[in-house]
Amino acid sequence: MPLQRLLGNYQLPSRSGAPLPGIRSPAPLPLHPRSRVACAAFGSAGSRPQPPNPPETAAPWTPGASPAAAGRPLQPPEAQPAQSLPLVPRTTADDMMVGGAASGAHVPSPSTAASPAPSSSSPQQPGDAGPGRSLPQPGNRDGGPGGSEWWLTEYTPLSTLHVAGTSVKPVDPASKGLSTFTPTRAYSQHIKADKALLASLVEPPAQYARGMGSVLDSIIKIYTVHSRPNYTLPWQNHPKRESTGTGFVIHDRLILTNAHVVADATYVLVKRHGSGTKYRADVQAVAHDCDLALLSVEDESFWSTPTSMLPLELGPVPELQQGVVVVGYPTGGDNTSVTSGVVSRVEVAQYAHAASHLMACQIDAAINPGNSGGPALQGDSVVGVAFQNLPGAENIGYIIPTPVVYHFLSEVRKYGSYQGYCSLGVLCQNLENPHLRSALGMTEGMTGVLVNTIQKTSNANKVLKPGDVLLEFDGVRIANDGTVHLRQRERIYFSYLITLKPTGATARLKVLRDGQVLPFEMTVTPNDLLVPVHCYDRLPSYYMFAGLVFLPLTQPYLHEYGEDWMNTAPRRLYDKAMHGMMQKPRQQIVILSQVLVDDVNTGYQQFQTLQVLRVAGQEVLNLAHLKSLVEGCTERYVRFELEDERIMVVDRNLASDANRRIMERYRVPSSVSADIAA
Repeated sequence: MPLQRLLGNYQLPSRSGAPLPGIRSPAPLPLHPRSRVACAAFGSAGSRPQPPNPPETAAPWTPGASPAAAGRPLQPPEAQPAQSLPLVPRTTADDMMVGGAASGAHVPSPSTAASPAPSSSSPQQPGDAGPGRSLPQPGNRDGGPGGSEWWLTEYTPLSTLHVAGTSVKPVDPASKGLSTFTPTRAYSQHIKADKALLASLVEPPAQYARGMGSVLDSIIKIYTVHSRPNYTLPWQNHPKRESTGTGFVIHDRLILTNAHVVADATYVLVKRHGSGTKYRADVQAVAHDCDLALLSVEDESFWSTPTSMLPLELGPVPELQQGVVVVGYPTGGDNTSVTSGVVSRVEVAQYAHAASHLMACQIDAAINPGNSGGPALQGDSVVGVAFQNLPGAENIGYIIPTPVVYHFLSEVRKYGSYQGYCSLGVLCQNLENPHLRSALGMTEGMTGVLVNTIQKTSNANKVLKPGDVLLEFDGVRIANDGTVHLRQRERIYFSYLITLKPTGATARLKVLRDGQVLPFEMTVTPNDLLVPVHCYDRLPSYYMFAGLVFLPLTQPYLHEYGEDWMNTAPRRLYDKAMHGMMQKPRQQIVILSQVLVDDVNTGYQQFQTLQVLRVAGQEVLNLAHLKSLVEGCTERYVRFELEDERIMVVDRNLASDANRRIMERYRVPSSVSADIAA
């Protein structure tokens, strides 16, 4: 199957086949991490697992137009028929866990006029929103996302929201007795997260860049040094790597780029268009599931010399066949590159950086490494952010549409850090078989998807049951194939609707249960995965006791088995990563990662990679709990119960001296990671 390529000039570990934050496949996703990321990385080049790759969109300049035409806005080429090639593997309703990191969706301004009705020739499907109805779309230059009256405050729908032709009013969760959302996700220490600076996002920029010269001045080249943790030896890092990418000014003193351009960054520099000076930059916010990040530069001369830089304006999601111009700093030169293409399709696609599924726009532009984070433009407005491509196919690239960008900026503005995409936390299947629909009591014309499994830690577990048929979400009918109407002849998976919701908002569900149609309301929030798909920007957790090294299972740990980790990693660990579901809050799968052999633990090497089930007779919840059980044990022998009925015991009287001896012999600086040391 085809792969995607990340284009930050940086080789990334594969994230294919991963369960997603709320979107999960019962079988591994058909992406396979065999090809390497096209990169212009320089420095240490040690091998590392590669992921499905994201695109760097790049596109030739408007035919006949001179880039030197001062003051002339960037114009896309005339639309050409786009070749429709297979996108990233599609996530259908019968093989996905609905929600988090699904499709980025747009919430229109209440002031925006109702969407025009499609032509009478537009096909109407059973699950459509209705004749002349479509899901919310970005507004136009007069009242939509491009306008200053829209900006971020209205991305969180605080007033009436028009969805699929119906009037949907936001609900205060507390007024309905529903659970409310409390932000819990924080950044690692090296991400600066200046709250005062990020709070400025509440107000739109006073002025936007206009004209080619001003737009190009706002596009930045980014130089990054990365140091990725070693999950096999969690107290060490892999050799450093260096890469380049692109960014652009999105707000006063803030630069938007891709998260994979600055993932695991130890040092970041930026350079203006036409400048020979590099400036130190800080990462202010990052969202790995939607592959976006914000940077800032303290040096005032960066923003004012030789001219002041103005933010680029965000526009609507482009229509099919519309032309776009992509600007960036790809490999092969140090100057700005301008290329062009047309929009081939808009749908939910897999984001290779974190294996999430969100809305993406496919374009037929030539892809070059280094474009990651560069703007895709229509006129002077940004309609997307270049981020990945499809290796093995010519001129197939992807851009992150503006609704996803707005969601990221809105979260950062509201909470001071990115919290994630909302998720239902349910595993569904489609209902295209008429006999199955009849057996479930569905009447003629009734459509929906069947709820198979519900994550016990999700809010959906309080209102839904396995066997329910989900008919509507927020008043929008769901088709039997799990799609909803997007625009005139376009459909998109209903996970798109879930990401319409701001974190902590209330969703309205209509469910068929035991022959009765029942309405429900629930608070939608991000849901954690039992086995995290990514762990960027933070060091691995570990605990060593008498040379036994314990870790929580994560996909980055499995990536240490190489590029073909889906086949070379231990099968039982792979199955847990793909199919495991969280049963309790803060639950982790704790494994015996390795045994640093010593007299105190000899003979236990064969138990490496097995899950630790109990310590001293008590079930292990997570790594911190294991540490407390070990240190709180008063018996002479600490007993560990593993999978396959395996048993280990360690003499407490010998463990302390053995730990010091092993740490010196194997050059381990600490027996426990800083995050659980307390």
